[in-house]
Amino acid sequence: MTFVTMGPMLKRAQAAGYGIAAFNMIDYNSARSIVDGAVELQAPIIVQVSVKTIRHWGFKPIATWVRMMADDVDIPVALHLDHCTDEDVIKRCIDAGWTSVMFDGSSLPFAENRARSEAIYRLTESAGVGLEAEIGAIGGVEDDKFVAEDSAILADYDECLEFVKNMPNLAVFAPAIGTAHGVYKGQPKIAYDLLERISGAVGIPIALHGGTGLSQEQFDRCISGGCAKVNISTMHKLRFIDGFLDVRQAKPKLEEPLPFIVGQYDAMKRDVCDMITAFGSRGKAAQAAGMVG
Repeated sequence: MTFVTMGPMLKRAQAAGYGIAAFNMIDYNSARSIVDGAVELQAPIIVQVSVKTIRHWGFKPIATWVRMMADDVDIPVALHLDHCTDEDVIKRCIDAGWTSVMFDGSSLPFAENRARSEAIYRLTESAGVGLEAEIGAIGGVEDDKFVAEDSAILADYDECLEFVKNMPNLAVFAPAIGTAHGVYKGQPKIAYDLLERISGAVGIPIALHGGTGLSQEQFDRCISGGCAKVNISTMHKLRFIDGFLDVRQAKPKLEEPLPFIVGQYDAMKRDVCDMITAFGSRGKAAQAAGMVG
């Protein structure tokens, strides 16, 4: 298999009751840990990239890395642009070969968010690329965007229906349901009833943002409520750092860099495998790709 657009596989995952992990890559080694972990467990996977990561490495290098990995494996791999407010970045990702993008207009007034999301939807539809759009204010830190958790705003049910009505092929919809980016300062208050109402009404796979730190029970309830895409970013970043520091602590005089890279890879891959198992997508690669029922 090679690159896939994530919409069809998310629909299959939602219908079958499991979640597909979407990990934010950091570098080539990180992307390799994500894809290799998914291959080991025969799971579909989404490699997603923040705008600041793209600005560091460049559009073409990232697309080349992930496409090269996807071409060599037997699972469906989507390359996704995470939380982006810049339409020029979205266009450049599409031109570079991304299979899906996210326009995050959640900080805008409702009418402006809807209008701009619909304009980008038309662009992605013509390019054969999936689109994720967001409504409401998800708490925490994502890239350079900060929303205090006590200032987060749950998505409005009626606005959600209005928001998506002109985007029937939206790959995934991200309404704010009480989760937060980053590390939770307290117990997350997830609006499960709201999630189920929205999911049941819009007929579009739902994205769960702020997956780091949720319990298995919380993951299960969100996935059964319609969340087919589950984002993990903070945990992956922490394992990237921990993997390096663990090697430094064990071998403080080591001057060869490769063991540090291997330590990072191993730490990140373990968590990739753990999350895939937690979301129920282990062994679902062929089903997500539409090769089996």
